[in-house]
Amino acid sequence: MNERFQSVLGRQNLAPFGKTTKPCCEQTVKVAFILLKHFSLTSFSSAMDALASASLREGQPRFEVACYSLEGGPQSSDIGLVVQTAKLVPTAMDHSLVVVVGGHRVRLAPDRTHARALRQAAANQAIIAGLWNGAFHMADAGLIDGQMCYCHEDTRALITEYYRTVKVAETGGFAISGNFGSCSDATYVMELMLRIMSRFKVDDSDDRVEEIRRIHLAARPFEAPQKLGTDHGPKTVPKLLAVALALMEKHIEEPLAVEDIAGQVGVSRRQLERRFARYLGAGPNRYYMELRLTRARQLIVQSNRSLTEVAIATGFVSYPHFYKRFKEIFGVPPMVFRDAYELCDQVSNQRYAIASGF
Repeated sequence: MNERFQSVLGRQNLAPFGKTTKPCCEQTVKVAFILLKHFSLTSFSSAMDALASASLREGQPRFEVACYSLEGGPQSSDIGLVVQTAKLVPTAMDHSLVVVVGGHRVRLAPDRTHARALRQAAANQAIIAGLWNGAFHMADAGLIDGQMCYCHEDTRALITEYYRTVKVAETGGFAISGNFGSCSDATYVMELMLRIMSRFKVDDSDDRVEEIRRIHLAARPFEAPQKLGTDHGPKTVPKLLAVALALMEKHIEEPLAVEDIAGQVGVSRRQLERRFARYLGAGPNRYYMELRLTRARQLIVQSNRSLTEVAIATGFVSYPHFYKRFKEIFGVPPMVFRDAYELCDQVSNQRYAIASGF
């Protein structure tokens, strides 16, 4: 869909439905979650959300999930909610991704079954990740000797005491090196999973990962507020451009003239145009129009407002003008887009359920 977008807003308007533009074979990636007793439900659900969201579009990897525990049956999370699991059988670990889910209430101790299962997965070249304090069992299996791992601060001393050859990070965060990844708490699960998912590339999965990141990961207070993805990675925009973007966001229904925006920012129109082209991939007029159509798309799929109301709310002087611009950008008229979204959303729900194992 985003071939018709000139600016970086194209990534925000990737179709969540329909087939990819390039022919490709849909691959199935088998994922095993090893749930420790009293595992962090937040960490587990964040990891599941990343995998299931990536599976929604046809042509993208379909992550098929199975959950395991030592005994099998219902496994209790840290807040008492249970997840049905199969009994962990080390010789049956033929998955491409294995995730050990720990948690604050998990009591850690060396365990042969966990160690054998992880070694078997490693022998099969699986990617293995430890969430919260799941890296303890990776260390117990001898998989991360000499490597840096992240775990919750309450577990650092324990891992250091048991496994002196493992480098334990002294701060919170996440890391992935080779086939082994870890994170310190639920805050970093989504980012770790997105990095792992990028290993299973099909068609435009890089852009899909960026879109999942945009949706699920709000900017943290210590991060720059204006980071926009480009083909060469994220760029932090200058302050004056951030001010211009904020003005556009504030004036969607009654768009400002580019000259007025330049005047409020304190630069000439030509200077503003150069900055937009450099950082956003399109001139201010084009970007402003794409921004308004992005808002229109959001209103069309997330509300029951009439299309005329949507046109007015996004600053178009008439419905025919809105209709023409929307079709130019998205390839179909607004009503067709809404109908197609609702129809394909039903298919996506089925794919989400399959991806989640529910």
